[in-house]
Amino acid sequence: MTLEQTTAMSPLARPSLLTPLRVVAALVGLAVFVQAIFAGQGLFIDTDNLDIHGMIGNLTLLLVLAQAGLVFFAGFRGRDRTSFLIRSLVLVVLVVAQLGLGYSGRDGGNAAALHIPNGVAIMGLAAGLAASLFGYRADVTPR
Repeated sequence: MTLEQTTAMSPLARPSLLTPLRVVAALVGLAVFVQAIFAGQGLFIDTDNLDIHGMIGNLTLLLVLAQAGLVFFAGFRGRDRTSFLIRSLVLVVLVVAQLGLGYSGRDGGNAAALHIPNGVAIMGLAAGLAASLFGYRADVTPR
């Protein structure tokens, strides 16, 4: 069997990107979780931790952008492509909104009030996407 035939049958155009994609997806979830820890410490223990929370937020944006790029370039096929791409792009939009809410809500108000539920939505979406990626089998025909 030639390389072209193997690639044509594979549900992924570039299966070598699946492992880095899984690693980045896990790092996104970890970053969001660590952010929540620093937010809580910043609100109740030491306000300097809110600066660290914000820095990790900026890192999270870079991670979700990398994740979306890896999803795109991995070359998923069929419904998997649509599902992974939409979820990755929604995650990018939510994280961009989260950064805006975080920076504009430093003095409280509606932006700060929306920052927490948006963070919960980000965590849920990131965990679901990571679980789907870790459960994805590259040796199965795409749906």
